[in-house]
Amino acid sequence: MNNHKCYEHIKGQRDAWKAALKEVDSRIGAFRSFLEVRPSELIFTSCGSPYHLGESNATLWRERFGLHATVAPSSEVMLFPESMLPHNGNPVLLVASRSGETTETIRAVETFAERFPGRTILLGCQNDSKLGRLADLSIIVSEADDREVVPQTRSFGAMYLAAQYLVALVAEDAGLAANLKELPELLPDLIEKWEPIMQQVAKAGWNSAVFLGSGPLCGVTAEASLKLTEMSLSSAVSYHTLEVRHGPRSIIDEKTLVVGLGSLRGAFQERQVLTELAEQTPHVVSLTPGDGWDLSEIATEISLGDQIPEHALGLLYLPLLQLLAYHRALHNRVNPDESRNLTSYIVLPEGS
Repeated sequence: MNNHKCYEHIKGQRDAWKAALKEVDSRIGAFRSFLEVRPSELIFTSCGSPYHLGESNATLWRERFGLHATVAPSSEVMLFPESMLPHNGNPVLLVASRSGETTETIRAVETFAERFPGRTILLGCQNDSKLGRLADLSIIVSEADDREVVPQTRSFGAMYLAAQYLVALVAEDAGLAANLKELPELLPDLIEKWEPIMQQVAKAGWNSAVFLGSGPLCGVTAEASLKLTEMSLSSAVSYHTLEVRHGPRSIIDEKTLVVGLGSLRGAFQERQVLTELAEQTPHVVSLTPGDGWDLSEIATEISLGDQIPEHALGLLYLPLLQLLAYHRALHNRVNPDESRNLTSYIVLPEGS
């Protein structure tokens, strides 16, 4: 049954994550020198899954450095540079790309570099790519390359971890850096323990899904929604947890799966939301940072059981959400390696 490449990538992420940490360690001196001239702002631009990586990583830049950090799809920067890029200052552009060949991101980098040469950082998986040649500084985790399938799983996790670890080291946040370095070794036991539960959830009687997360977890919920959509051809959306009350809950009924990603700072309010939504649907899953949420009577509760820092939570939730998408694909009799109408990366025709 489990003979798909993406399943191997999800289950075997530990080595790719370890490689990501090693690559950042080897490059940290160059990054500290690069950032000695304090950026006036950070702009994160990418397409698809890496865009969601940027949504979560930007929160860490804001918190640790007090930087104004914006996140924009590469296509927006390509099409509307006057409204998406600053006109002065000393910004840094941070891009992530599995292939390094996505046209929109290449054009976004070229446009930015015309205004601010020497200020582009790349997170990627390809040693020789167009984006690699355009970037001024790169972190390349070649062990995470998973371009033989459409959905990004291993590559997303490795680039996400590299992005978080980079900020922790540059900010000299020894506690967060140490916690992030421990994550690869937590993966095998985490997956072994909770994959059967995710498999049961994937087979349950729902027909659409809503993913909820707050703060640093918003990008992870968006990525979970994308994974479920592209891997299993299921209808899925994501929202900020408390925002679901402001209209979106109208789409939730007894055939809707609700997946809540629990944070540390928002725990009380997030529990309230899931308790309310459990009155609308029996299909509620709560991923929590530790014990004490007390939702077992109204939700399938998946607890990490350890005190994981806020900015590392999404990384550990991520493989479980990928497994949900994978097993839902099998349930729907869809090949999760070959998503309908999609390719591994987008190359636009010349002149477009």
